[in-house]
Amino acid sequence: MNPSTSTTPLRRVLVTGAASGIGQAVAQAFLEGGDQVLGWDLHGAAGADFPVHAVDIRDPAAVKAAAASLQPLDVLVNCAGIARRGHAASLAVEDWRAVIDTNLSGTFYCCQAAFPALKAAGAGLIINVASFVAHRSGPGRASYVASKAGVVALTEVLALDFAEHGVRAISVSPGYTRTAMVERALEAGRLDEQKLLARIPARRLAAPAEIGHAIRTLAEPALAYANGCDFVIDGGFMANGVD
Repeated sequence: MNPSTSTTPLRRVLVTGAASGIGQAVAQAFLEGGDQVLGWDLHGAAGADFPVHAVDIRDPAAVKAAAASLQPLDVLVNCAGIARRGHAASLAVEDWRAVIDTNLSGTFYCCQAAFPALKAAGAGLIINVASFVAHRSGPGRASYVASKAGVVALTEVLALDFAEHGVRAISVSPGYTRTAMVERALEAGRLDEQKLLARIPARRLAAPAEIGHAIRTLAEPALAYANGCDFVIDGGFMANGVD
């Protein structure tokens, strides 16, 4: 579906991690659909097609202060995330904390702080971006896998706790997407593109825009019965589990 042809009325949308990668693509997809978009990112961003404010989502006080001006808010998309690799026996505590604090705790702080504004909208929606690794693990990814599996589980609880207030929560688990973070991993040899392509039936990595438009589609009113569920968008990677 082309978002530009959507009949969804204008909504207020907040996207975290909006300065790059999937977050930027999500924000752009909502913009193309005619929605009003606000972005949060660690250092903000200049020259974007939408305002991107500097907000450290690891700081609950900063998140709460930034959320005070949101009301009402129709959609919150939590895209902010980082990755640190290392063997579980030697992973630095600082790396573990950095990933958990950003990917899991930061997501929770944003959902909690934005809840009043989402409730005020009457039919608010939270979309938390997790990862297919929440369902398929791999070596050297203890902090990242734990954080993303936590996001999926957290989303289920949010759906239950917030349902009586008209606020839904779903998660999205993208597969390998050609973001700057993945490109760096490919260039550094931490990922082997040919091995990845051999496992992905689509025989390619996702483009950030594909994930962005998919997430925007999941926010359509026609999918308003979806709550507490995770949508995997991985080109068939997870289905290809048996050689």
